[in-house]
Amino acid sequence: MIKAAVIGISGYGGTIYNDLMRERGNGLLEIKAATVINQDQEKEKCDTLKSIGCSLYTDYREMLSNEKIDICFIPTGIHLHEPMTVDALKAGVNVVVEKPAAATIQEVESMKKASAESGKFVAVGYQTMYAPETELMKKTIVEGRLGKIKTIKCLAMWPRTFKYYSRNNWAGKIAVNGKWVLDSPFNNALAHQLNMICFLGGKTFRESAKITKLQAELYRANEIQSADTAAISFYSDTGTKFLFTVTHACDESFGPEITVIGEKGRIDWSNTFTRIVTEDGKDQVHSSVHEELRKNLLSKVLKRVSDPDQFICNLDIAGTQTLCVNGTHESSEVNLIDSRFWYEKTAPDGSAVRIVRDIESVIRASFEKEKLFSELGVEWAKPGLEMNMANYREFPCGNRLLDFLSMA
Repeated sequence: MIKAAVIGISGYGGTIYNDLMRERGNGLLEIKAATVINQDQEKEKCDTLKSIGCSLYTDYREMLSNEKIDICFIPTGIHLHEPMTVDALKAGVNVVVEKPAAATIQEVESMKKASAESGKFVAVGYQTMYAPETELMKKTIVEGRLGKIKTIKCLAMWPRTFKYYSRNNWAGKIAVNGKWVLDSPFNNALAHQLNMICFLGGKTFRESAKITKLQAELYRANEIQSADTAAISFYSDTGTKFLFTVTHACDESFGPEITVIGEKGRIDWSNTFTRIVTEDGKDQVHSSVHEELRKNLLSKVLKRVSDPDQFICNLDIAGTQTLCVNGTHESSEVNLIDSRFWYEKTAPDGSAVRIVRDIESVIRASFEKEKLFSELGVEWAKPGLEMNMANYREFPCGNRLLDFLSMA
């Protein structure tokens, strides 16, 4: 039976805890060990873990050293993904790391090197990547049923309150404790969809698009380091245009929605349905809900322990999302939106949310017209630099962002 471990069971770690308990109940794994630094706060979960024979630790390195583990789940802060993953790989343990893979492309390369040297795999927890509808979309594209792909784009409006940005020490941060985080809508809550559009643009089933150039615009209405609103435009080596336009500083909750436009057809994806239109007809299938997404992810990463041919979202795939994030922060500083253009209201949870006026119309226009905010003539918008991403290897490539490391 597969022996599993987890580092952290609070926050999103609670989802992983539930996943592992469910699959233990299904007889697929044994929860061998867990690292929990806040055992007093998680007493109920810890008591349950101890009752099933799980060893508890406060130091993950001690856990990796003492226990014989097949697979370790790492649902920790973004800045901790690379060091914890590398340590697990060096201990001879396969890894499922939460999304995104890491904050920077050089950290992803470090993880890939450790994976190659250890012979162990790293799967990234982009749950939509393990869904049957994602497989169907990708096969439709690589089989040429849509013809040449012209555009792949995504929009989303997910309100986030002040409470969201105060939930831990890295939310909304560019860096923390001298480590890059690059937290943002496109590198956290909606990173799934940025990763998806990159994957759908890949030439073969098991690869993502090769990004050649990128231009972005980053904004914040909230009192945070990083962006709460973004428009990102980039191109692949096949000439496909990608657009990703998102905000957390909104009143309306909408999306995410993805559209793939080809010369001979299109795909429309949302959290509720996936519609594929080709010359030979139309297919509409159900999009997996959260519980199904979690079951699919766990099923495939556990199967990967014994089956090297099992598809997972590996570091090559997930690294393309990281590349886009790095290029986005190189292209644009985080521009503060003047208070004339936003207002505050109280959200249902009692916390305040800051809302950019008319942002819903701006996001929709950006998506429909495939333009950045500055190209639409938005008053507070400012264009970013065009970045050559073909040979991009390390973040940051200049000095502009380095001050964030010293202030973190």
